[in-house]
Amino acid sequence: MDRQDKRKVIIMCLGFLAALAAASIFLLPYIKRLSEPQYQTALKEWVEQMGILGFLALLGLQMLQIVIAFIPGEPVELLAGVLYGTWGGLGICLLGCVTASALIFSLSKRFGRRFLYRIFGEEKVCGWKWLTDSTRVELVVFILFFIPGTPKDMLTYIVGITGMRVSRFLLISTFARIPSIVSSTLMGSAMSRGDWKLTLLVFVITGVTGIMGIAYKERILSFCRKWRRHP
Repeated sequence: MDRQDKRKVIIMCLGFLAALAAASIFLLPYIKRLSEPQYQTALKEWVEQMGILGFLALLGLQMLQIVIAFIPGEPVELLAGVLYGTWGGLGICLLGCVTASALIFSLSKRFGRRFLYRIFGEEKVCGWKWLTDSTRVELVVFILFFIPGTPKDMLTYIVGITGMRVSRFLLISTFARIPSIVSSTLMGSAMSRGDWKLTLLVFVITGVTGIMGIAYKERILSFCRKWRRHP
């Protein structure tokens, strides 16, 4: 990695930390209230009153986050954990991921590269040509969806123009997303209960893995490019 690439990685990591800090400062007054029993009760009552509309709204947000590849998914997953708990939030987020990913995959498969060029630009799409030529695309897709910091939502569009079947893609990508989503919904659930030790622990682990994923993203992609045709 040359000096310019190192500088980019450092800037990205600092940007990630700054975004986390800004979000934490902005949300702190609201997060503190989650430890108040009366506020927890009010929140639960509000969710219950929303009923199916609350579920559909959160599902729609998760789908929108996947479709618009530049929107980060963690805030939606965190909210899902706050409102529906670790496993309920996980279920809603995974349902949103599967639904949106199936739609994106089908559109990419139907309209091909020109569709992707209009969204991301030809240069970015051509930068993924190595994946479309890969003989180990399924394993590479799992690695890229499993490791934090890789462009998962853009990858959903790219995989649509490979020879991979939609059923295989949805199975692999959904399974690979679970650890990342669970960490966010678990943190949201812990926040809603006022369990600040668990919240801080998950926050630190998530932050460290996210920074490592960003810092080593190019090495991970380089490894996948070299390894894509190995027997």
